[in-house]
Amino acid sequence: MRHLYFIILILISSLLNAQEIDHVNLRIYYKEKFKLWENSSKFNQDEKILDIGSKISKFYSLWESTNQMIQDSVLKRGGNFQEVQNALGKSPYPRSYQYAVVYKNYPQKGLLTYTDRIFIKTLRYQEPMEKQQWQIIADKTDTIAGYRCQQAKTNFRGREWSVWFTMDIPIHDGPWKLCGLPGLILKAEDSKKDFLFECIQIENIQNNQAITLPKLQYVKCNRKELQKQIIQSGKDPDGYLRQLGYDVGPGYDAKGRPLKYGKTHTLLEY
Repeated sequence: MRHLYFIILILISSLLNAQEIDHVNLRIYYKEKFKLWENSSKFNQDEKILDIGSKISKFYSLWESTNQMIQDSVLKRGGNFQEVQNALGKSPYPRSYQYAVVYKNYPQKGLLTYTDRIFIKTLRYQEPMEKQQWQIIADKTDTIAGYRCQQAKTNFRGREWSVWFTMDIPIHDGPWKLCGLPGLILKAEDSKKDFLFECIQIENIQNNQAITLPKLQYVKCNRKELQKQIIQSGKDPDGYLRQLGYDVGPGYDAKGRPLKYGKTHTLLEY
């Protein structure tokens, strides 16, 4: 039922300000567990979607994209801040604040487009799709979401990944930037256990749903520049907002004590 709600919002959002770049043939749902902060023992959760089209794939947060579509639909009809908050209060999904989106093979084959949001600043970069060097573990098998899978491992940008892929779906894609195996990646976990993606559902899409790229005022950057800003916004959010031109004073908790920041975001890649 919650996924049906998402599909209805997808159809509504296609009328809003976004560029259609492909259409969805296959939709994969992943549950995600991740550590938001370095050296933390607490896990946050999200649900991610991998939409696979004829040429392009898009990986994004189901929870956050649904809530963003709710907000956009209220604002589109002239709703105010309180109406937005009321609508979000009825959302079937909690906020995850995971805004990153990965477009593989866009704007052309072999290129990757990555967008993210820090507070109200939207950023975007492009990079070549780096070929990951996989070691397939032939004698390790498992069943994920009803599909028989094989294990494979790779080292990619500072993390060692162990993944499970299925030859039953011969698509060379997977969650986040992981790809290049002879079958679809249904589960991925790094060796530090900071991040886990695991498939929970697969859908064939036959109602011509668009893969879209929102038409926003993106700040162009590169991967390292984005990472630097993510780290800065976690360690000193007030200072980051002041750099954006907002006059903010020190924050306080519920007991009136000054908020302490200084935390470092856990990054998927380094």
